[in-house]
Amino acid sequence: MGLVVGAGSGGAVPTPLASTYDRLVTDDGWTVELRASELVVNPMSNIANSFASREGWVSSRVGALITPAAGRVPSQPVSSGVLEQFLVVGCQIDVSDGATFGFGSSFGPNANVTISGQPNVSVGASASVSPSISAKLTPGTINEISLGKKTLQTDRASIRAKRVHVRVDGCAGPVTVRIIVRLSVSTPTADDTLNLYSTRMWL
Repeated sequence: MGLVVGAGSGGAVPTPLASTYDRLVTDDGWTVELRASELVVNPMSNIANSFASREGWVSSRVGALITPAAGRVPSQPVSSGVLEQFLVVGCQIDVSDGATFGFGSSFGPNANVTISGQPNVSVGASASVSPSISAKLTPGTINEISLGKKTLQTDRASIRAKRVHVRVDGCAGPVTVRIIVRLSVSTPTADDTLNLYSTRMWL
């Protein structure tokens, strides 16, 4: 019980996480760069004072850049590039009521956000325009929730999620969260995928 209480009490202090970065050079001469920054996890005291509930918010900014590799002329054009970020949530012991994730804005975390001139929102067939979505967690497993997906229109793209509310109810053990970032790039001759992972944090 001491571990459970300690994991859920969280002092409501935002915890900055270390930025992460990686790069690769594709076989046909492109440098692909991926960066995750402004990573913050802030556990909050559960307003219902329930021992089986966890609450908090997370923030992140992810960015991608595709440029010709130094000293090389790419042999093929880039056909497509997709930037994605996810919130991964896990409960150690039990979740009976599921989990809810919400944005304080007009689009849900499954919406595809396209930046072209002035920002606008295009919602895909599987997207939710409500301010929150729900996902069922089971003991010992993790759920991957989309925090944004963007198709590159130029050589760069970014996604920022600010203070995304996270609430997990019915968990009798520690709840952990992690941000995952993924960049997929395709040319006529090669497919490359780059992934980044933030430090694991407890709510």
